[in-house]
Amino acid sequence: MPAPLLGSWSATRWQYTNHDAPARSVDVVCDLGGAVTLSLSAGTYVLTRDVAGRGTRSEGGACEVEGEQLRLTPEGVDRSNAVRFRIAADTLSLSADASAWDFDGDGEDEAADFVAVLVRL
Repeated sequence: MPAPLLGSWSATRWQYTNHDAPARSVDVVCDLGGAVTLSLSAGTYVLTRDVAGRGTRSEGGACEVEGEQLRLTPEGVDRSNAVRFRIAADTLSLSADASAWDFDGDGEDEAADFVAVLVRL
Protein backbone atom coordinates (compact mmCIF):
# COMPACT_ATOMS: atom_id res chain seq x y z
CA MET A 1 0.00 0.00 0.00
CA PRO A 2 1.55 3.34 -1.04
CA ALA A 3 2.30 5.50 2.01
CA PRO A 4 0.27 8.52 0.75
CA LEU A 5 -2.93 6.40 0.95
CA LEU A 6 -2.43 5.35 4.56
CA GLY A 7 -4.45 7.13 7.22
CA SER A 8 -7.99 8.34 7.80
CA TRP A 9 -10.08 10.17 5.23
CA SER A 10 -13.38 12.06 5.43
CA ALA A 11 -15.67 12.42 2.43
CA THR A 12 -16.70 15.86 1.18
CA ARG A 13 -18.50 14.17 -1.74
CA TRP A 14 -19.85 10.57 -1.96
CA GLN A 15 -22.10 10.52 -5.02
CA TYR A 16 -24.03 7.84 -6.89
CA THR A 17 -25.55 8.45 -10.35
CA ASN A 18 -28.16 6.02 -11.66
CA HIS A 19 -27.00 4.11 -14.78
CA ASP A 20 -30.48 3.96 -16.35
CA ALA A 21 -31.56 7.48 -15.42
CA PRO A 22 -28.48 9.75 -15.18
CA ALA A 23 -30.63 12.64 -13.95
CA ARG A 24 -31.13 10.63 -10.74
CA SER A 25 -28.16 11.30 -8.54
CA VAL A 26 -27.59 11.40 -4.79
CA ASP A 27 -24.64 12.69 -2.81
CA VAL A 28 -24.62 11.01 0.60
CA VAL A 29 -22.69 13.93 2.15
CA CYS A 30 -24.16 17.00 0.41
CA ASP A 31 -27.73 15.86 -0.32
CA LEU A 32 -28.40 13.56 2.65
CA GLY A 33 -26.20 15.26 5.25
CA GLY A 34 -24.34 12.03 5.87
CA ALA A 35 -20.79 11.41 6.99
CA VAL A 36 -18.42 8.90 5.41
CA THR A 37 -14.96 8.00 6.66
CA LEU A 38 -12.40 5.62 5.24
CA SER A 39 -9.40 4.44 7.22
CA LEU A 40 -6.60 2.67 5.36
CA SER A 41 -3.69 0.84 6.92
CA ALA A 42 -1.25 -1.72 5.55
CA GLY A 43 -3.55 -4.36 4.06
CA THR A 44 -6.78 -3.41 5.86
CA TYR A 45 -9.55 -0.84 5.70
CA VAL A 46 -12.58 0.36 7.68
CA LEU A 47 -15.40 2.24 5.90
CA THR A 48 -18.12 3.92 7.99
CA ARG A 49 -21.25 5.63 6.66
CA ASP A 50 -23.70 7.52 8.85
CA VAL A 51 -26.77 8.70 6.95
CA ALA A 52 -29.87 10.18 8.58
CA GLY A 53 -32.82 7.83 8.16
CA ARG A 54 -30.57 5.00 6.97
CA GLY A 55 -28.47 4.52 10.08
CA THR A 56 -24.79 3.87 10.56
CA ARG A 57 -23.05 1.13 8.64
CA SER A 58 -19.47 0.05 9.07
CA GLU A 59 -17.48 -2.55 7.17
CA GLY A 60 -13.88 -3.59 7.23
CA GLY A 61 -11.63 -6.06 5.56
CA ALA A 62 -8.59 -6.42 3.37
CA CYS A 63 -7.34 -3.86 0.86
CA GLU A 64 -4.66 -3.78 -1.78
CA VAL A 65 -3.54 -1.53 -4.59
CA GLU A 66 -3.29 -2.80 -8.16
CA GLY A 67 -2.05 -0.05 -10.47
CA GLU A 68 -4.61 2.77 -10.20
CA GLN A 69 -7.21 0.60 -8.46
CA LEU A 70 -7.89 0.17 -4.79
CA ARG A 71 -9.40 -3.27 -4.10
CA LEU A 72 -11.53 -3.54 -0.97
CA THR A 73 -12.58 -7.03 0.16
CA PRO A 74 -15.05 -6.97 3.06
CA GLU A 75 -14.40 -9.49 5.80
CA GLY A 76 -16.25 -12.74 5.14
CA VAL A 77 -16.84 -11.94 1.45
CA ASP A 78 -15.06 -13.70 -1.42
CA ARG A 79 -15.43 -10.86 -3.92
CA SER A 80 -13.64 -7.52 -3.82
CA ASN A 81 -14.88 -4.09 -4.86
CA ALA A 82 -12.50 -2.14 -7.07
CA VAL A 83 -12.41 1.65 -7.27
CA ARG A 84 -10.06 3.85 -9.26
CA PHE A 85 -8.14 6.27 -7.10
CA ARG A 86 -6.08 9.42 -7.48
CA ILE A 87 -4.29 11.20 -4.72
CA ALA A 88 -3.02 14.77 -4.70
CA ALA A 89 -1.62 16.28 -1.50
CA ASP A 90 -4.29 15.64 1.16
CA THR A 91 -7.15 14.85 -1.26
CA LEU A 92 -8.18 11.35 -2.34
CA SER A 93 -10.55 10.85 -5.30
CA LEU A 94 -12.37 7.56 -5.87
CA SER A 95 -14.55 6.45 -8.79
CA ALA A 96 -16.22 3.30 -10.11
CA ASP A 97 -18.53 2.47 -13.00
CA ALA A 98 -19.89 -0.65 -11.30
CA SER A 99 -21.52 0.43 -8.06
CA ALA A 100 -25.08 0.52 -6.70
CA TRP A 101 -27.37 2.63 -4.51
CA ASP A 102 -30.95 2.38 -3.25
CA PHE A 103 -32.31 5.55 -4.90
CA ASP A 104 -35.95 4.92 -3.85
CA GLY A 105 -35.31 3.76 -0.31
CA ASP A 106 -37.19 0.53 -1.09
CA GLY A 107 -34.33 -1.80 -0.18
CA GLU A 108 -33.42 -2.49 -3.83
CA ASP A 109 -30.03 -1.26 -5.02
CA GLU A 110 -29.84 0.05 -8.58
CA ALA A 111 -26.74 0.09 -10.82
CA ALA A 112 -24.85 3.38 -10.46
CA ASP A 113 -21.65 5.24 -11.21
CA PHE A 114 -19.79 6.28 -8.08
CA VAL A 115 -17.56 9.31 -7.40
CA ALA A 116 -16.07 10.41 -4.08
CA VAL A 117 -13.71 13.10 -2.85
CA LEU A 118 -12.11 12.67 0.55
CA VAL A 119 -9.77 14.84 2.60
CA ARG A 120 -7.18 13.62 5.09
CA LEU A 121 -8.20 13.80 8.72
